Amino acid sequence: MGVVPLVLKACAALSLVSLGKALHAESVKSRFDYNVMVGTALLDLYGKCGEIRSARKVFDYMPERNVITWNAMVGGYMKSGDVKTAFLLFENMSEKTIVTWNEMIYGYARHGDIVMARSFFDRVKDELRMNVVTWSVMVDAYASNGDMDASRELFEMMPRRNFYVWSSMISGYFKKGDVKSAKGIFDRMTTKSLVNWNSLICGYTQNGLCEDALEAFIKMQDEGLEPDEVTVVSVLSACAQLAFLEVGKDIHKMIIRKGIELNQYVLNGLVDMYAKCGDLGNAKLIFEGMKVKNDAPWNSLISGFANHSHCVEAINFFERMDSSGVKPNDITFLSVLSACAHAGFVEEGLEIFSRMEKYALTPSIKHYGCLVDLLGRAGRLKEACDLIKGMPVRPNKTVLGALLGACWVDSDTKVMEKLLKDFGDDAHYVILSNIYAAAERWEKAERMRFASSNKRSQKTPGCILVMLDRQETSMQVLPEKTSKT
Repeated sequence: MGVVPLVLKACAALSLVSLGKALHAESVKSRFDYNVMVGTALLDLYGKCGEIRSARKVFDYMPERNVITWNAMVGGYMKSGDVKTAFLLFENMSEKTIVTWNEMIYGYARHGDIVMARSFFDRVKDELRMNVVTWSVMVDAYASNGDMDASRELFEMMPRRNFYVWSSMISGYFKKGDVKSAKGIFDRMTTKSLVNWNSLICGYTQNGLCEDALEAFIKMQDEGLEPDEVTVVSVLSACAQLAFLEVGKDIHKMIIRKGIELNQYVLNGLVDMYAKCGDLGNAKLIFEGMKVKNDAPWNSLISGFANHSHCVEAINFFERMDSSGVKPNDITFLSVLSACAHAGFVEEGLEIFSRMEKYALTPSIKHYGCLVDLLGRAGRLKEACDLIKGMPVRPNKTVLGALLGACWVDSDTKVMEKLLKDFGDDAHYVILSNIYAAAERWEKAERMRFASSNKRSQKTPGCILVMLDRQETSMQVLPEKTSKT
């Protein structure tokens, strides 16, 4: 009987609810289910696997319960989102441990109720509040919900800190885009664990500071820490954003050499890195070898094909995805519509766009922009114009620019004049002026220039990038000053 709770605990950790139910049936036959340890392990399994009704049946059936049993039931309700029942159970508990309080604080925080989470934190008795986990849960609650001022205030009050709470602060600042504060917290640590380094590297990558992420990765290894799956996923993302193919290949070799587990996240990262860097052969090779594919590797490959002008392959992979049972998302449709636009596959693009309704996806302004670009490139300006008028959202500069650019190619001033009358974006008067000039209609060209000047439409200053001894120097090219008469 002593091994049954251990096996049930393993089933809960691995979400093997079917095996857990089989053990439950055997426990009933053997009358083991009356045992408090077995019963507690059973309801904990059901609670963690989302079967809260089964967990409650076990709880009600148990002839004997201890505080661990109550904690597991409270935690199960909190995880399922039934905060009210969790609260009622909590109030009926005759004995409460620090685990009980942590379950309530974490549960409310996870569901975004920071006020209740803090009220429970403040209710914890002084002799229990010295527990570092309780403080860490509350600090992380504030950080996860974006309140870094409250998180920092509580963090500074902590009697002692663990690696987890340092990482919560670092990640919280990075999520807010406050890179300086995140690095400041990291630098305050006298001893840094792999978790802390992962928070730093991941934060740099998510904020687009990919070179800093790679430098931190090198420094982490110099300090004797070995990367894990979380590390390499962030580093592969950095390589993908920078298009550092050779560095990405080195990371791939290192993963194999060090025996890092090729889990789904690592494989997704490898497909994405190779696809973004243009090595579509290796991207496809890894993709085809994956036993389980969610939407991430499909999107990476479709986007990679589309961005590197392999439009037919992008559409073919979309069709494969559509028939594989994996649901395409907004990103999928954006990539394949872009491929259709660049390849001039108008009818295919229109048909694919119509499938968004099948998956209950609402087209965004970006999807409409791709469709306008698709029709505009094909010279179907009236259809594109009608699409813009019928859009449920107001067209932005990108959508209008796509159509106006097509009008420029076809020197179709009538469509442009109507668009400017309906939506009137000042910056597009310049394009219309250029079209008139190309058609040698100088008077109207000058009139558009004058209208643009009166509306104080300004061009965004251009920039050039100059490489000096491997350092990048951005030089702004200022627009010419117009003399006042």
